[in-house]
Amino acid sequence: MLVCLCHPTSDRALEAVIDDGARTVEEVGRRCGAGTGCGTCVEEIRDRLSSKG
Repeated sequence: MLVCLCHPTSDRALEAVIDDGARTVEEVGRRCGAGTGCGTCVEEIRDRLSSKG
């Protein structure tokens, strides 16, 4: 499933970026682009970051 449509990022790719150490929406954006376009996916990114603690 795509999490970000502006910078095509799948849920698996997002999980990999988070598992690799991204801890903020900004870090995720720098690593894969997700969250840097229209912003629709930012809440989903935040939810996934919080679930990883």
